[in-house]
Amino acid sequence: MRANLMFKAIFLIALPIFGFTAKAPDFTVTDYNNKVHKLYEAYLDKDKVMVIKFFFVGCPPCTSIAPYVQQSYARWGSGAGKVEFLQISTMKGDYNSTIKSYSQNKGLTFPGVGVDGGAQAALAPYLAGTFGSWYGTPTFVVIAPNGEVNYNVNMSLGNPSGLDTAIAQALRLGNGGGGGGGCTNAFTVNTITKILPETYYIVDLLNGNPASEIQTGNYNCEFQLPQNIDGHYVIPQMNQTVDPRQNVSTADIVLIQRYILTLQPFNNLQRAVADVNNSGSITAADVSEIRKLILGITAGFNKLTKSYVVVHNPKSLNYFDLTDRVLVKDLVSKAKTNVFGVGQYGDVGGANLISNDDLIVRSSGKINFFVEVTQNSNGNFEHRFYSDETLLVNSFQYEIQGTENNILDVMAGNYFSSNLGFKYSLNNAPGTARMVGLASNLAANIPAGETWFTVITKDHDKFKNSHVNGFNYEFALDNLSRFISDVNLIYLVSSLKGQNVSIYYSQLNDIIINSTKNAITKIDCLNLNGNQVFNYSYPAETYELEIKTTSMQPGIYFAKVQLANGNSELKKFVKF
Repeated sequence: MRANLMFKAIFLIALPIFGFTAKAPDFTVTDYNNKVHKLYEAYLDKDKVMVIKFFFVGCPPCTSIAPYVQQSYARWGSGAGKVEFLQISTMKGDYNSTIKSYSQNKGLTFPGVGVDGGAQAALAPYLAGTFGSWYGTPTFVVIAPNGEVNYNVNMSLGNPSGLDTAIAQALRLGNGGGGGGGCTNAFTVNTITKILPETYYIVDLLNGNPASEIQTGNYNCEFQLPQNIDGHYVIPQMNQTVDPRQNVSTADIVLIQRYILTLQPFNNLQRAVADVNNSGSITAADVSEIRKLILGITAGFNKLTKSYVVVHNPKSLNYFDLTDRVLVKDLVSKAKTNVFGVGQYGDVGGANLISNDDLIVRSSGKINFFVEVTQNSNGNFEHRFYSDETLLVNSFQYEIQGTENNILDVMAGNYFSSNLGFKYSLNNAPGTARMVGLASNLAANIPAGETWFTVITKDHDKFKNSHVNGFNYEFALDNLSRFISDVNLIYLVSSLKGQNVSIYYSQLNDIIINSTKNAITKIDCLNLNGNQVFNYSYPAETYELEIKTTSMQPGIYFAKVQLANGNSELKKFVKF
């Protein structure tokens, strides 16, 4: 029982170390500039907070932390606002003149008090353990306007958060005196998007006074606002830059089209990021700007100076509510929401992620692009791209990469180009081609086997999917309910040499070999080991011959074609 009683006694003695405790005794001191400081009369009774740093001139940790205390002093208004700082010496050998020289040498501007200024009397209650054990210097004390003491506040090198928190708490403990009873204008703002602003400013747009920074978006009377705060706005700041093509796709174009056609509403943030030509409205011109960016025709949005836009009340659907700022008095009175959002220009889909409505879900599904390669009469190679499934397409963006300077042209298939507006650009990076397609009526049904586009090259080439310069391939399908973010390229036939023979697949995946009249005399089918699987004699007057592959095992084969002129050509094909 005695041990338990002893434990309780120790606990009760230790408790005052944490947070605000008993009332501070009054003191009157005179600093090294002969200014008199009366704790209650000059500060607490006027709803101001007193911060005391107990130190002495020869204290190494006190000297190390001094620059950070100076920064906090400046951040809280340099004594002109609701907070005053005092450094009070604990040594009888530190006089006002000593502390003045020390402060000047260290660049400290907050007042200091030595033994001849009354330091010992002000120190005595804290040294005696009235508010907790004395642990030496530096020791920080924060006294609230109602006199409550927060003793031994944590203030570590480079980390002022403990002291700032204690000051903010003290400001809310007003005594109802001449200052109005604590921090009556305190407010908090909140950014609900994944992208956050760099900082927040309180800006006096009425009188043009210098802006005040509130890094966290919280104002706890760190500095003094005027009694009349009309014209004072909170404006988040976002000056970071990003590659304009990042997160921007043809899906964003489709969303803008739907908005223009009044098929889909936009929230404030979506409206802001969609206006990429900075015209104040959303039109087909914005669609054109995004398309040019995706294709690499432009490197960015020419009429914009920033990558991001900040919007107050981003979820609002009221067009006339679109702004990047809010009045301080509306935040204090809660007349307006304290919510902001940040979006990247052009990323309309991303701007919608602040709500749960109409979210765009990007799947990890694949689309198969079969590539059939033939050689035309000019000696160039034509790579025909098509899918093996019927797809309802809203839009797509795609980039392929091959050999540098090898691509000559890109052509859309007839059916494809009549149903989707098709644009392309070449050599945004060595050996690349970019294609963009957008359905004229929001969605187009592309049948299986239809040619999407054909890429023409000088020499035989094999392409691969490319992510050059942040450009991603993406296909928006099924009225935006499905996104394909992966493409599987399957090369069916590759012309290895010669110009007289072409080979392709029938609808039943049988092989069709085509030539000029009387050009071929014999065809041998070989497996990868060079063994003959079967052979055909080519009938006279025949232009093409269909080879049934039903009995063949899946794998890679070669058709060795004997020409009438004595030459031969080797063609590769795949049996699925």
